[in-house]
Amino acid sequence: MPKVSIVIPSILKSEALLKRAIDSVFLNEIELEVIVINDNPSISLEYLKLKNRYLGENVKFFFNSGKKGAGGARNFGVSKATSELITFLDDDDFLLPGRIDAMYSAYKMHEKDGVVLLSTGRIYEYNNYQEISIVKGQKFGLLQQSDIFVHNQIDIGFMVSKALFEKLNGFDVNFTNLEDWDFIIRALGHGNAFKAESFSYVVKNDHDSLRVSNNDYLGLHQLANKHKDVFGNNWYYKIKTQEFRSKKELSILKCLYFSFKVKSLYALKNYIASWRD
Repeated sequence: MPKVSIVIPSILKSEALLKRAIDSVFLNEIELEVIVINDNPSISLEYLKLKNRYLGENVKFFFNSGKKGAGGARNFGVSKATSELITFLDDDDFLLPGRIDAMYSAYKMHEKDGVVLLSTGRIYEYNNYQEISIVKGQKFGLLQQSDIFVHNQIDIGFMVSKALFEKLNGFDVNFTNLEDWDFIIRALGHGNAFKAESFSYVVKNDHDSLRVSNNDYLGLHQLANKHKDVFGNNWYYKIKTQEFRSKKELSILKCLYFSFKVKSLYALKNYIASWRD
């Protein structure tokens, strides 16, 4: 039985990028399986070609018969996984060699200390390597819920047990985006995370006005409403500050209102920082 399952949801935006993602997984020594979820049945022929490419490899292709969207596709992929541990990879991102090996070892090392999520640092790659940068301000080591509930420090490539994932009912499919942050918040209600100081997850982060991340305000709105009763008004208005900044609607009046609500300069700092957005 494979020790780790890697779930890759895809609508096949680029066959070349999906191949790159899959190929990068096999630059590890550990026994693993790759589960590719086709979230776009209209391109079944292209998936058939890919399936033939990976004959003999432990790569499984499934059509998503569940809820569509990234969260739903990942949930469906986990339901097909046979491993104890799960990790995720977006179809336009890729892993550096040895990432899964190192994460598995670190997970087993820290599991006895109550760690339920294992993550690493990440790198941004822009426009076919015209620019590469390490994401700034990343926290490493042991992370508690309070370290990630205002600003998420854990990317989608986290490792988690299938048992905990299913106990939490996976990703909330009602989220438009940021469903990974919502899941991480809920998971860290059951233990801590450990983020290894290794930059081995590469995010394709092209300068593209159509990127889903430009709509973060949709997920932030859902996140704020879902967890307000748990984390309180101070947290709620910090997330609302981020929501309005993402919408480019953080006016000076809203800034002053949010500053009054949280009794801090958080909103004002975001307002000033928004001038550079």
